[in-house]
Amino acid sequence: MPDLMSKLKHAGRVIVGGTWGVVAWGLSGAGAVAVVIWGIKAVAIPLLMLKTASWGIWGLGVLREAKTRPPLPPPSDPS
Repeated sequence: MPDLMSKLKHAGRVIVGGTWGVVAWGLSGAGAVAVVIWGIKAVAIPLLMLKTASWGIWGLGVLREAKTRPPLPPPSDPS
């Protein structure tokens, strides 16, 4: 069962994008807050640039995390 849990944890990190994904999600949240505060007409172009950057950062994080291998479980004692 620990093998399944480590695979699920690794899959979760890949979906989120690791550390870079967290940064991208934060930028996306900042864009949503800006829309609430200033309205969509005032922040349309900067929001488009911010969303493009956050998707790119998230994509890089996903690719980076997908290349990493989950840690192997310790070898069992054959006794």
